[in-house]
Amino acid sequence: MSWDIRSSVRHSALVWLFTPFQWMFLSRITRALNARNAFRRLEIGPGPRRLPGFETLNVVGGRSVDYIADASKRLPFSDRTFDLIYASHIIEHIPWYQTAAALREWVRILKSGGRIEIWTPDGLKIARAFVAAEDGDSSLEYHNDGWWRFNESKDPCIWMAGRCFSYGDGTGVADHPNWHRALFSERHLRNLMTNAGLIDIHILERTDVRGHDHGWINLGLAGTKP
Repeated sequence: MSWDIRSSVRHSALVWLFTPFQWMFLSRITRALNARNAFRRLEIGPGPRRLPGFETLNVVGGRSVDYIADASKRLPFSDRTFDLIYASHIIEHIPWYQTAAALREWVRILKSGGRIEIWTPDGLKIARAFVAAEDGDSSLEYHNDGWWRFNESKDPCIWMAGRCFSYGDGTGVADHPNWHRALFSERHLRNLMTNAGLIDIHILERTDVRGHDHGWINLGLAGTKP
């Protein structure tokens, strides 16, 4: 099991007081210590609770974050570092015209024979639900979706906007990392993974979700690096 120098403060408010320089210093130590592990797993974009046995990378610091880095850019790891990479509802936060390059970078740090698992909103399901709701269909999962922030009237067009673009921090800050910037169908994500060099690409089932299950809009694909 990897050792994290911040384990004693992860559940303390002190973790939020670290400066960017301190985060960089601590991340370098954690990275060096974890490099000794034979089997390594990385979660890109962890939730509030880390997955057992996973190192974590996020664009902002937090109690469950080991490394701070932008997942759309060069990552601070050598080639073929990880046996498994898990990225749940992260790739849609990268601009759509950068997702191919980002995925190639994720594959770069994956070992030969390693596996990557990606979850993202299913754009095709969302689009079909939107069209059907606009046409007056009242029997859709859309009506029980629960995604109603800023949409008390449950207007289908506002719902579509929320599902596609998210809402940032809820105050309109343009560069907040919570905005969605890309949309995927199974076909498109499969093509991106193939072009990034992955093989044996297949659909993931709801039972394969390792963390938070985003429900009926969830699209999951896994692939292996040759």
